[in-house]
Amino acid sequence: MEAGGNEISRLSEEVLASILSRTSPPDAGRCAAVSRAFLAATDSDVVWSCFLPRDLPRLAEGVLPHAPLSKKGLFRCLSDQPALLPGNLVSMWLDKKTGAMCYMLSARSKHISWGETIDYWERIKLGSDEIQANNSFCEAAQLRGVWWLLIRGEIHSTMLSPNSKYAAYMVFKLADEFFNLDFPFQEASISVGGIDDSTRQVCLQAYIEDGDDGVPRKHILRCSWEDYMPHTNCDAIPLTEDVMLPRRSADGWMEVELGEFYNGEGCDSEVSVCLKETEGGVWKTGLIVWGIEIRTKK
Repeated sequence: MEAGGNEISRLSEEVLASILSRTSPPDAGRCAAVSRAFLAATDSDVVWSCFLPRDLPRLAEGVLPHAPLSKKGLFRCLSDQPALLPGNLVSMWLDKKTGAMCYMLSARSKHISWGETIDYWERIKLGSDEIQANNSFCEAAQLRGVWWLLIRGEIHSTMLSPNSKYAAYMVFKLADEFFNLDFPFQEASISVGGIDDSTRQVCLQAYIEDGDDGVPRKHILRCSWEDYMPHTNCDAIPLTEDVMLPRRSADGWMEVELGEFYNGEGCDSEVSVCLKETEGGVWKTGLIVWGIEIRTKK
């Protein structure tokens, strides 16, 4: 591209900025890397104003530096790590590739059946290393034991980027002692404006990972009580292809995709994300819920 740099260098910075504003954040960076003519235009507020969402939500006080940021600086700040919203119950960040708004709903922001009853659920504080690594919430909800498991999070579609495909993920892990989170499977669903958009089965007491050969492998997590209590034979649990399994991260947390939906132009509806297991009649314990992430999906 530098071979044609003489012709590009004849264009004004305003014209180059206009060209870059019609690309994407990664493309703007590539152009600056291969052509000196684009380098100055890449820092232009004109370019990064186009990459930033039109209606950014109000952020919690102290999230942004006191010194004013350029548009590029603001984009990088919001795409490098989540930023808390007022109330510290929801955080948001920008997708690095598209600039689309993504969110995480804290455990306290969601409706959890019996969630305020200490006999069934308790709030636990997270370690400072976990909070700092994710710049997120300081607590999670731990299931002490219920027959009826129901977790629901909601967000309004106007808080999301239009013309974007989204997926919802529950971020969680299992306590040292957990029980009956393998079968019956949990049901995950997403509704937009009260109309079901996605429904699937998930299994929280299992995970999938790619082997050294690149082939995905499924694993059931065995609880510590299995040797002492009657329990479903884990080897017989039908983990068919239509059952969504979590993936584990290096920090010990897991995430499972609960479903996906499309946020169209002008959509003005409530998006509801739900995970439940209410029909099996089994006592469940040991689930630790950090939150629900709603982020863009290709």
